[in-house]
Amino acid sequence: MAETLPPSISVSLSIDPPSFSPGAAVNLTVTAVSHAWTPITIFTWPSIFNLDLAQKWANFTCVDLNTAIPLHLELTKGPKRPGFSRELGGRDDAYFCTLEPEESVTFQASFKLASRTTEGPHAIVPGHRYRFGVREGENVEWWRAGKREDVMSRPGEESGLGDASGMPIVLYPVEAIEFEIKEQEE
Repeated sequence: MAETLPPSISVSLSIDPPSFSPGAAVNLTVTAVSHAWTPITIFTWPSIFNLDLAQKWANFTCVDLNTAIPLHLELTKGPKRPGFSRELGGRDDAYFCTLEPEESVTFQASFKLASRTTEGPHAIVPGHRYRFGVREGENVEWWRAGKREDVMSRPGEESGLGDASGMPIVLYPVEAIEFEIKEQEE
């Protein structure tokens, strides 16, 4: 059986607000638009669409524009866990998301960098501007044509991921965004 060429997914990033003080409440939003011919369901666990985990892994990049020094974003290799399950309503249900053709889907979480200390080699620095982006080569490894109800196993019928519908979907190009850390007021 020949592998199906993957559809494409456009991705955009936003940080709100784009200028903030260390420790402020800041949101990171990733918006995805599928350019597939039909609905597709993606497994988000090891991708930028699982924002809480992706911000601890090396899925994103961040460069201090004042010094041209990249920040080290990887804080963990990730939790050890059992094999993944495609069971509808099962332990991994939340990591399956259907993307309809040409419709935006947003993924949002707290922007973890906003709470980094202002001391140490991997900290944000007040008065500096940063460029935040998606790591080159970032992709969606597992996807299937169809809606999640169609590609997942029935409740009570636990099953592994199984084969994807085609090759991984490479996420490119994703335009990097800039943010600024405000000077702390005395």
